[in-house]
Amino acid sequence: MKLTLDILFNDPNVVKAIIDRTMATEQDKIGWKTYLDFEETKSRVFKTYLGTQTGVTAGSIIDRNAEKPLRQRRSLGSGVGEVAYLGDRYQLDNDRLDMLRTLIDKFNASRSSDQTAAMNTIIDYIVDDMRQLRLAPHKRMDLVVGELRSTGKATVNNANNPNGIELIDIDLPVTKITPSVADKGNFISYLKAEVERLRPTLGRFSVMEMSRSTFNKNIVGSAEFQNTYKMIMSGAQVALSGGLITPDMANTVFSGIGLPSIRIVDDMVAKEDGTSEQVFKDDRITLLPQDKIGKMMWHEPYEITDPVPNKTYTRLEGGMWISNWRDKEGRYNEYGCEWIPNITAPNKIAIFDLDTMNA
Repeated sequence: MKLTLDILFNDPNVVKAIIDRTMATEQDKIGWKTYLDFEETKSRVFKTYLGTQTGVTAGSIIDRNAEKPLRQRRSLGSGVGEVAYLGDRYQLDNDRLDMLRTLIDKFNASRSSDQTAAMNTIIDYIVDDMRQLRLAPHKRMDLVVGELRSTGKATVNNANNPNGIELIDIDLPVTKITPSVADKGNFISYLKAEVERLRPTLGRFSVMEMSRSTFNKNIVGSAEFQNTYKMIMSGAQVALSGGLITPDMANTVFSGIGLPSIRIVDDMVAKEDGTSEQVFKDDRITLLPQDKIGKMMWHEPYEITDPVPNKTYTRLEGGMWISNWRDKEGRYNEYGCEWIPNITAPNKIAIFDLDTMNA
């Protein structure tokens, strides 16, 4: 087989090999999948339930011959969600195309026994272009889901979505708590008291999320924590304020006083201007009932049901598609998908806003 640029970008086996290569690195881990699973919706607009029960009511003890009491299922709050369109186009410049053509010529001129190595060289060269395509919508959802977890709100507008449109504006009915400046001196005791206060209505929390900056400043930096930690460590002298305390070490203290375990969220997402943005906001501590807090709703894009002629599509999970095409201006890679996060029990999530306390 003689390899060409069209075969390279449109052959399903070659495209799949490239996509598989983009999934191999820890750096490109998709963060939102810790919290949501894909679920298809047949309509772009769908009904969402905001009050899903997470606890089971204790059964009734009745007399042997008595009628069983009639239970009523608690009504669920409901709302309407709508999937968002996501898509980008990337143009391959002439320099990259010239290099690809050189690599393809080497592949075509090589012996059969050398063609596997030559193909791997080609895949290694273009893997970053495919990596951008495959991960771009996931990274956008990382930002949206991170914002929802750390603030209860998520907005996509012209400021954080250049050349796009203002589309996403989500405000979840989470429980929000604002500690005062007076709570700073005994913040660990305050946190414990609030968790106990919330437990009868919100249930048990399995994890407490925060950024590393928040962990260092408000947990490790707390005089209460330092004194308790030194006591547990039998007076060992440790540079507590030097960033040497890990979440696992802190959880040694927290597990003993009934607080959920800490998870540090360090994920960053690159922006178009070359800077990076934290997925989880500073000065926020979020209590989650469990890792899985909802679904990533997806809808099959219209273009898949009515394909553009002379355009080859590669299908990925969540209805996402990737394609390559060309016109007189050059060659392009692009993707499309329709996704939106659906947090199914936001009324079981509590968020501590530390802005006032740290002012």
